[in-house]
Amino acid sequence: MYGLILVGAGIRLIGLGAKSFWVDEIHSLSVSQTLEDIIWYCRGGHTPPLRYLLVWALQHTPNPEFTVRLPALLFGTLSIALVLWLGEMLRDWRTGVVAAILLLLSPWHLDHSQDARYYAVILFLALAALGLTIRILERPKPLWRWILLAIVCALNFYLSYVAIFSVAAMIGYLAWCAWKAWQQPQEHTQAKMLLRGGIVAALVGLLILSPWLSEMIGLVGRYVREAPDSGLISRASASSTPVPVQPPIAWETRYDWAYANDLLAKLGLEQPVVKWALLAFFVIGLIGTIRRKSSVGVLTGLWFILPWAVILTTTGLRLFCPPRYLIHYLGLYLLLAAAGILIVWDRLYITFALPASVRAGPIRQTVFHAVTATIALLAFLSYAREDIRYLRSEKQDWRSVVRFLDQNALPSEAVLAGGYWTPLGLFCYESELSKPTHLIDKCVSTRRIERELALYPRVWYVTWGPVRGDVAALLAGRFELIREFPGMKGIIQVYRAKSKSDVSGVGW
Repeated sequence: MYGLILVGAGIRLIGLGAKSFWVDEIHSLSVSQTLEDIIWYCRGGHTPPLRYLLVWALQHTPNPEFTVRLPALLFGTLSIALVLWLGEMLRDWRTGVVAAILLLLSPWHLDHSQDARYYAVILFLALAALGLTIRILERPKPLWRWILLAIVCALNFYLSYVAIFSVAAMIGYLAWCAWKAWQQPQEHTQAKMLLRGGIVAALVGLLILSPWLSEMIGLVGRYVREAPDSGLISRASASSTPVPVQPPIAWETRYDWAYANDLLAKLGLEQPVVKWALLAFFVIGLIGTIRRKSSVGVLTGLWFILPWAVILTTTGLRLFCPPRYLIHYLGLYLLLAAAGILIVWDRLYITFALPASVRAGPIRQTVFHAVTATIALLAFLSYAREDIRYLRSEKQDWRSVVRFLDQNALPSEAVLAGGYWTPLGLFCYESELSKPTHLIDKCVSTRRIERELALYPRVWYVTWGPVRGDVAALLAGRFELIREFPGMKGIIQVYRAKSKSDVSGVGW
């Protein structure tokens, strides 16, 4: 166990402070400048304050990339120990070891363990709640477990409202077990203890959440009653000949096969063989575990299916629900996949390697272990390939973009920032500039870009993500793509305006 934790921490430590912040992390930094900014942003918004409070406390250091991401690393590493513990409770110690190895190598978990949005912390708290729930159902009497469960769930709510997915699953699982116990007269004492503990946990949780409870209730009301503007309606140009444009926001979630495939790849690997094999092991592990403990079927249904009842029935959440909102899936998915791997292993071992009494027994055992070791090595190499690619890649290399502009843009020239929080990325690393540079934000319309083209002798344009059709046409006509900075969270493009002599057929 200690070896797994140390190896997991070492992998997650590689490059933790060397990579640039990407725009979502930078946005967290910009929100977290002061305590007043945090409270103002979170009140009436869609996020609770704990994540920003952590960023506020950790960002003012010589290496903020390292310190701000440190909670993700710490809790991501501790999740490995939690999964090992949960595997022992759900099935046996071997299941915990295999699940811990799968989590240790998971590229998706590695990504979140080095990210200042703290989805790794959300997963840790969800796993802690799951473990406490299982222990409570084994022995419901110690009240300290109920109190600790309430604290864990409340902290998760303060970190992100998507905690509702795992917290609701735990509440539903406890309620179902209490109802089932009440149906049997000999289990009435158990049901009463579950009821008393649940009341204590509810009171403790409400007490912890009381400073923020009104905001949470207001948010629920807005999601239920209102249909927020998704930003997907684009307006035609004010000119007499409207120019077709792409939607200004292109992040609407589409629940199709591509979404499901992406989620499965994140739960496992992009490599198809391993991705589908892991899904098959998950199904086998689920069936095998349900045979030993039928209540696991209810737990799995609540864990994986209940979130969609929330997502698809709320007006706002269904418009934008990326896979990271379902990060709690990862823990139980890998636990049941680990159970499936061991079920298949045991069955094959009994079939092909166990009969040592026959003359060829030792040879068959050697061949069996050699084949399974080869398969395990190939799976490990598949994980390592994606992990190494992640560790070597920037999320979004804003630091290098600013340094490139510092080397190539003259003080008399202007740098225009495009859409999707591009200004945040440039201004975050403004300290990398060695000479004065005109950084101009909110340049997402052709009118604004044309105005700056008229004011400065030469203009640079930096953006990432989808570009509106009219802006794309302007960039193609008056600019040339000078450099692209690839990243796992998006490619940053740097354009430079053409000289007047290079532009043909375009009026200045």
